[in-house]
Amino acid sequence: MMRPQLEAMAIACACLLAAICVCDGSSLVEPPTTQAPPTLSPAHVRSRLRTNFRASPVSGTTTPPRCEYKELMTNLHDRVGILATLDEDQRHRLEVIDKKLDQLVDSNAARMESLKAQQLNFQQRLDSFEHIQRLSRSTLDELKDLSRVVRAAPQQDAPFPNSSFGNNNDLSVTDRLDALATLLTSTALSVRGVQEDVLKLTQAINRQRRLSHRRVPPNLIGQPGAAPFPAYPRLSPPTSCLQYYLSVQGILKLQLTPESESFYVACDGDWTVILNRSSDEINFERGWLDYKDGFGNLAGDFFIGLNKLHALTSSAIHELRIVFEDFEGHVAYAGYSTFAIGSEKELYPLSLLGPFQADLSPSAGDSLSYHAGAKFSTVDSDNDNCVDCNCAQKHNGAGWFNNCGTSNIMGQYHQQNYAQAGESGVFWDTFQGKDYSLKRVRMMIRPIGEEEARR
Repeated sequence: MMRPQLEAMAIACACLLAAICVCDGSSLVEPPTTQAPPTLSPAHVRSRLRTNFRASPVSGTTTPPRCEYKELMTNLHDRVGILATLDEDQRHRLEVIDKKLDQLVDSNAARMESLKAQQLNFQQRLDSFEHIQRLSRSTLDELKDLSRVVRAAPQQDAPFPNSSFGNNNDLSVTDRLDALATLLTSTALSVRGVQEDVLKLTQAINRQRRLSHRRVPPNLIGQPGAAPFPAYPRLSPPTSCLQYYLSVQGILKLQLTPESESFYVACDGDWTVILNRSSDEINFERGWLDYKDGFGNLAGDFFIGLNKLHALTSSAIHELRIVFEDFEGHVAYAGYSTFAIGSEKELYPLSLLGPFQADLSPSAGDSLSYHAGAKFSTVDSDNDNCVDCNCAQKHNGAGWFNNCGTSNIMGQYHQQNYAQAGESGVFWDTFQGKDYSLKRVRMMIRPIGEEEARR
């Protein structure tokens, strides 16, 4: 069965070779005729092929056949090689174009995220500005009302009849408001001084009362005829470190409202310390619950806790002051006119951060405004604006990370190699850069209402 198939394949190959092989410019295949081709047996085909491809008898007028199929095959192979090279080049170009398209898509995605973060930051700054504007407008309206009352009062009832403030006819509205503001400031300072004197007097009376109570015999207490002790009014507990004179070794117990729970804070003058770092004794690479409730020692390194910080900043408008010190002893300051954070339901965002106070000297520069509006993140709670990273894990700490940040106050403390600590250290970008881990950092807040009156 295989032999006829092999013979047929041989015949087909022979016909193909006869079609592409040209000898002396004449084809070996006879031109077709109108008559039907005769039926050839395999033996007859083999005989004719041997006759055509064998050398002709030696004579002076005939030459051996010359076949060009090898050259055709060589040219065909070369062309196939060229096509393969062109195909490989086109494939490489398509891969390069595809890679550039992927990079363009990633770059556009990153730009969109950056634009979203900038839009959020701008919106929150706009909200802060509108809030401050409303407060300023309200204060100005109150001053105008008081100015009308003063102008309506009789001349003899003026607080300073012989001064320029009493001469309302010679003053402009601006001068009157300035004079009224001066009067209110001095009055507030006087009231504050009286309150401090009353508080000290009350404490002295209470001490004397306790001593007198010890001298009374027990059998006379509560008996008829025994002199009753006078009842003294109890002062409300302090609500901020502006009442630092009540503190004991810098520690003060605050109660923001009569219904709220009291807690202890560390006071630096009239500033409430919310974070202190001066050594590596306290690890700040902690989880959400630790930062929520606070940790550390109020007499050393500590963080006050997000719950307490939210309660403080929501009870009154506060300003923020941060003190830095490097390992060479250089000290610098950063201040912001307003500061407040949101609740736990909002993930404790840095909801209010006022303008940077550039008048502080020496200034550490502004490395916190970039974080305005960002939610709080810890190593186990990623709430930052970085799509493909966890900023808290990257910086070995916690904070209000955006993408990621220009400061890392709650990062890892580096006692050794502090100048090459990298972004995991305690850094402030505009003071010694991101690679330098600082020696001391202290964050403090205080209410600005009473402080402005003091100024």
